Amino acid sequence: AVERNRLDAAVAAARADLDGVLAAARRRQSAEHPPWSDPSWSAWHPAKAWPTGLPLGVAGDGQLDLPIALPYPAAANLVIHAGADNRAAAIDLLAGAVLRSLLGTPAGRIRLTLIDPVGLGQSFAPLLALVDQGEAVMPGGLATDDERIERALDDLSAHLEAVIRTRLRGKYETIADYNREAGDLQEPIRLVAVADFPAGFGERASERLGVLLRTGARCGVHVLLHHDARTRLAPAIDGTLTQHAALVVREAEGRLAVDHPAMRGWRFTPESLPPATTAARLVSAAGVAAVRASKVEIDFSVVAPPPAEVWSQSTAERLRVPVGVRGAGQLQYLELGRGTAQHVLIGGRTGSGKSTLLHVMVTSAALWFHPRELEVHLIDFKKGVEFQAYAATKLPHARVVAVESDREFGLSVLRRLDGELTRRGDLFRAVGAQDLAAHRRAGGEHIPRVLLLIDEFQEFFTEDDSVARDAALLLDRFVRQGRAFGVHVVLGSQTLSGSYSLAKSSLGQMGVRIVLPCNEADAHLLLHEDNDAVRLLTRPGEGIYNDQAGLAEGNSPFQVCWLSDQQRSDALRPLAARAAADGWKPSSPTVIFAGDAPARLDEDVSLAALLAAA
Repeated sequence: AVERNRLDAAVAAARADLDGVLAAARRRQSAEHPPWSDPSWSAWHPAKAWPTGLPLGVAGDGQLDLPIALPYPAAANLVIHAGADNRAAAIDLLAGAVLRSLLGTPAGRIRLTLIDPVGLGQSFAPLLALVDQGEAVMPGGLATDDERIERALDDLSAHLEAVIRTRLRGKYETIADYNREAGDLQEPIRLVAVADFPAGFGERASERLGVLLRTGARCGVHVLLHHDARTRLAPAIDGTLTQHAALVVREAEGRLAVDHPAMRGWRFTPESLPPATTAARLVSAAGVAAVRASKVEIDFSVVAPPPAEVWSQSTAERLRVPVGVRGAGQLQYLELGRGTAQHVLIGGRTGSGKSTLLHVMVTSAALWFHPRELEVHLIDFKKGVEFQAYAATKLPHARVVAVESDREFGLSVLRRLDGELTRRGDLFRAVGAQDLAAHRRAGGEHIPRVLLLIDEFQEFFTEDDSVARDAALLLDRFVRQGRAFGVHVVLGSQTLSGSYSLAKSSLGQMGVRIVLPCNEADAHLLLHEDNDAVRLLTRPGEGIYNDQAGLAEGNSPFQVCWLSDQQRSDALRPLAARAAADGWKPSSPTVIFAGDAPARLDEDVSLAALLAAA
């Protein structure tokens, strides 16, 4: 009897401990994911912290009820095997898990891929409002046919490769470890919800799915999958589904049941979806919050030098300019002057952040390098005033600032620079120097590096005439011979598609490619035809820096810093006075050309000198 009493007491104590654990788990789950009837949903706000799981329902044996949740965001693969009789329940369970993840995750930290070849979107009806929010939540949209499914899974596989190579890099074990140090550049979690597998899945798509199941968890990619149990799976994919699922749900006795040895015979009650009107309202609010949160602005101060380090760098060996942030605490540099990294091709559609990148590039370079180290020639063919600020602030580095340029003036700038190349060639031969660094070591005239930046450069080639032919010849000379003489060309464009552009042989000499969000045709012209990484870009200012002529192994995803007009003016305005205080004088006066303004003869230094001598 004593032994029995002791055993009963131990059981009672263990049950009390278990009840305490379950009560704490229920309280945590209720705080992270309130019941759909909770009044708090009437004034929903995005979560501030990540949840510890996604509620799926309750399993019980008549005496004990356990809340069932999917581990999240650590290892959230879910597999539901269900035939026709339980398809509706399985799809609701799938959609409910996605909805809980969307509402319980901090805004902007989740991306969804929905695959529905049988329901054609109806399986995820509560979530379809997200399609209207663009790439902020559903970058791949809704995949309903074989081609779109394969493309979506290809994109996710490319994302895995990019995360391992550019985010984890052998330093971080999981994406969660990386995100703890990444600040505003945290990598969102990807959830892939699949209905009626294997419908719509060819051999390639099934292989890609296997990769996601095996490798995705540590990279933040999780699969929530409903398998049509009427279709027998190949042993390899069936084993992969089971082995890499955090939770498996199967049909048992005509209903869904949790497939776990400890819960055999237990009754599983899946969580219900909220009313359709409630779900639509919450999904719409979550989509708007995600769009708002996806706007990442890395302040320019991150790449600007401290006051004591302004003009502290040399261009003798190379030109190295910080322009943004890549990964956790790392700066992305524009680096020219070594190997094949001599010239830059930049592409991005309207609103992609291309203009901001050009301004960051020029402003950052002007702050890090003295005008005796670097001079810039700026030509803007757009119908705007992007470069006007450099004339207004009298940027000492600027030898040419052309706004709303015409083709003839642009060509005159190229001819002037061609003369400088010839002059430098003579100087280098005189001292036996092969490049700028060797010439600096040999002494003599201190020659700065030259940055020629042409925005919308394809305007040179809108007509088949002598201007286009001469411009093509000169640009080709610069990209082939500029390396030796410290002359670097930066060409920007909203699109490279169409009839008018520089010859491919010349573009091929440009080893650095910077790609911002753009269409696929332009991406293949900017990068290698097999490099589809641009499809992973989802927000303005997010780009790919590639210094291997567009080959995929050269991709470095980064975020361009944000630079307001006021910040730019405040940073540049003091530089002219600083240069004068240093006793620095330019080799030639700055040429300002505004295609929509009359000439100012009173500002022409050369004319003033001639008149004074007359």
